[in-house]
Amino acid sequence: MKENGFIYPGRLLRVDLSSGVSSVEAIDPAVLRSFVGGRGLGAYLLYTEVPADTDPMGPENKLIFTNGPLVGTQAPCSGRFNISTKSPQTGIYLFSLCSGRFGEFMRRSGYEAVVVEGKATRPVYLLLDENKAAVKEADEFWGMDTGKTEKAMKRTLPAGVKCSVACIGPAGENLIKTACVISERRAAGRGGAGAVMGSKKLKAVVASGGLSIPLFDEQGFKDAVKKARGLIRKNPFLTESMSPFGSAVSLNLTSSYGIFPVRNWQKSVLEGIDALRPQTMREKYLRKDKACPSCPIACSKITAVDSGPFAGAETEGPEYETLYSFGGACDNASMESIILADQLCDELGMDTIACGVTIAFAMECFEKGIIGPKETDGIDLRFGNAEAIPEIIRKMAAREGIGELLADGVKAASDRLGRGTGAFAMHAKGMELGGYDPRGVKSQALVLACGPRGGCHHAGGYVIHAELVSGMFDRMAAKGKGSLVKQARDLRAVMDSAIYCAFLAAAFRLDVAAEMIRTSVGWDVDEKELARSGERISNIERMFNVKTGLRRGDDTLPQRLLSEPMPDGPSAGGVLGSDFDLMVDELYEACGWDKSSGIPTPEKLKELGLKTIIEGYKGGG
Repeated sequence: MKENGFIYPGRLLRVDLSSGVSSVEAIDPAVLRSFVGGRGLGAYLLYTEVPADTDPMGPENKLIFTNGPLVGTQAPCSGRFNISTKSPQTGIYLFSLCSGRFGEFMRRSGYEAVVVEGKATRPVYLLLDENKAAVKEADEFWGMDTGKTEKAMKRTLPAGVKCSVACIGPAGENLIKTACVISERRAAGRGGAGAVMGSKKLKAVVASGGLSIPLFDEQGFKDAVKKARGLIRKNPFLTESMSPFGSAVSLNLTSSYGIFPVRNWQKSVLEGIDALRPQTMREKYLRKDKACPSCPIACSKITAVDSGPFAGAETEGPEYETLYSFGGACDNASMESIILADQLCDELGMDTIACGVTIAFAMECFEKGIIGPKETDGIDLRFGNAEAIPEIIRKMAAREGIGELLADGVKAASDRLGRGTGAFAMHAKGMELGGYDPRGVKSQALVLACGPRGGCHHAGGYVIHAELVSGMFDRMAAKGKGSLVKQARDLRAVMDSAIYCAFLAAAFRLDVAAEMIRTSVGWDVDEKELARSGERISNIERMFNVKTGLRRGDDTLPQRLLSEPMPDGPSAGGVLGSDFDLMVDELYEACGWDKSSGIPTPEKLKELGLKTIIEGYKGGG
């Protein structure tokens, strides 16, 4: 059935946990088309509904679940959903994507967006089912880990009813500011969306809808999907690297160029790194390959440990970033310990990047004598102590002993300790850095420093391939990196809004995406319109952060990266230095942002049709 002139009705479910009342609203069709869905729609709703001074853990903050126009269809790698909120970890904008079936079930429940506001007085969960919603008591589930929660909640439904669960574990319940939302062992990680759920006493959202998802042009859509899948099959990176090895294959690339962060970013060469290589993972620990819905790549890996001190550990992963955070950053070459760490983070509902990088920071503090056995509860927290890592994770989730110091991430820990630790607290805007050292790949400095949610490697686009593999750029040069990052960021914003997997950028660009969107929902879009939508999304994200007080001075990196040359490896001698400010100038110029403040200019906002933002924002530079 066509609604609003196309087949993407834009139904928004609003749930007030304070009153228990829910209502359904129609999203303006112009807003849907302008912001696409997913990340873009979440950014729009967050900007227009959440004031700048909102307490992220207060009832006024909102938790916004969104899917996209391709979710639930046969578009390749479109099994995803998005959560948007104000981050309790950083105090700024947060979006967080997660794979699995939840997005499809949410859409089949009849909703393109679910906005959760207020705060329950006791634990609850939200049940979505074919144009119906109910808030139900969850006392019996409170305290369960995420795996047990999913299983228990599925048992509450009638036999044969399928569903997907997005839930928090003990970390979210304990308001750990890096807590994740977990669905099917996949994480909506980074920034603490799980803590926001915990603050609202919302244990889970269960989506069980079975409504059909019609297509505007069924044959045209089939043709577009066939074309997209053909391009995927022809792409060697996806078929020969991602398919057999998953994102862990990036370790081979980063280690070969000397940009794999080791020992809390003090170096780039990890002794014994062969134990962490994806080939080793596949040979020694793989149990099976796993694919997201509608995915022909199957990059996810189920791994397990059979013997030794970590025997019995099993996880879906580890992904590259987990190998970096619990492996390289901790100077730890024990794959077995990383598999267990990954499992614990999924069960407890914790972000693996934040957790591992914070532990690495604590290890450096321990070796520098800033903290000792008294502060670590007697744990020998030296670099490379693989058996200490699971102990610390459990303590962090429970806020127990040393875990209380580390629970909320590296910036919070550094702020509490002082004593010069800020120089090696590896974060940007309060979010731990993703695992690509910009001293050997300069554009990554802009991705990490200037991203909308903090030190994230995702939101700013994947520039590593362009700098290291394409042959089009000098990885150590500063010039030209601003425009590269701007283009990559805007492309990623569209992919995260449609929604389809970021890795597909290796196979096709926005012309193919436009064809799938055009035939699925009926918007007469082309690649130019989608590119403009990506830029619009990037700017509304920026303006949310501007409202919270963010300025150019916040777009920076730890002193270690700005002034300490890389000591070893193929990028030895690399340092950002004065190049960093030059690259930020270039990025701002490419984006149409004021160079002194980092605020999008009125002319740029008007050009993008963001009139409401121009009228609504009264701040200065």
